[in-house]
Amino acid sequence: MRYEVITSPSNPRLKRAMLLREAKYRRSEGRALIDGAGLIDRASRAEIVCEEFFVRQSWLEGLQAEGLDRLQTWLQHSPEARVYAVSPTALAKLQYGQRDEDAIAIAIPPDTQLSTASLRIPARSRELFLVLDRLEKPGNLGAILRSADAAGVAGVLVSDPICEIWNPNAIRSSVGTLFTVPLVVGTAAELSPWLRARQVEIFAARTESGIDYASIAYPDRVAIVVGNEAHGLGERWSAGKITDISIPMRGTADSLNASVCAAILLFEVARQALHP
Repeated sequence: MRYEVITSPSNPRLKRAMLLREAKYRRSEGRALIDGAGLIDRASRAEIVCEEFFVRQSWLEGLQAEGLDRLQTWLQHSPEARVYAVSPTALAKLQYGQRDEDAIAIAIPPDTQLSTASLRIPARSRELFLVLDRLEKPGNLGAILRSADAAGVAGVLVSDPICEIWNPNAIRSSVGTLFTVPLVVGTAAELSPWLRARQVEIFAARTESGIDYASIAYPDRVAIVVGNEAHGLGERWSAGKITDISIPMRGTADSLNASVCAAILLFEVARQALHP
């Protein structure tokens, strides 16, 4: 295995990777950082292509055989990737906050545009979609993807996102489900007709009005729309045949966290599918 040793925090390769901590560089480079061997394992199994691996120097010095085995598995899926054995001091500069990871990868995010990504979602007789409209917080996106994965969604459609989809916080909080849940990004004007053409009935979660979500018998093809954390859903998801639903609130708070709201609604639809 060919690799380069990096001992200095000022190494050009390391400094380029450090720039990817900033959203503007991730966007301009079309790259993302994956922090930690566990998440890289999941990305590799999902066939996410990585172009660089920064691993602890001890992995390639025969001191951590398990680490070396993992690296060789990653390279089976990303055979063209460059490998860097990084000293603890240099690797600490690339780490996020106080985290102490054995490996960090630079990944090439897959295409999420509606015109191409939606083609990877095969049609089924029973389908559950989640639409996230103007979501703002990467941590919420990741948490929602965990729930979407567990509920067995056909896909998550991200409508006009404010947050960056491949933000490292989104990757971490998703515990790798960002790599496996079918993900499509588009505008509300694109996604709504796409769902209708697929004969999917749309239900919009609202705080101010709507039918009690638990009182509805959901059809076989369903899309649940959850809005922005601060402002909820505007009028963008009100035109046409869209049913407004709500979660009854008995306390003083007027809304739930977006990830909690999404989980409650998704699992009610999933429950009905299992116990009609």
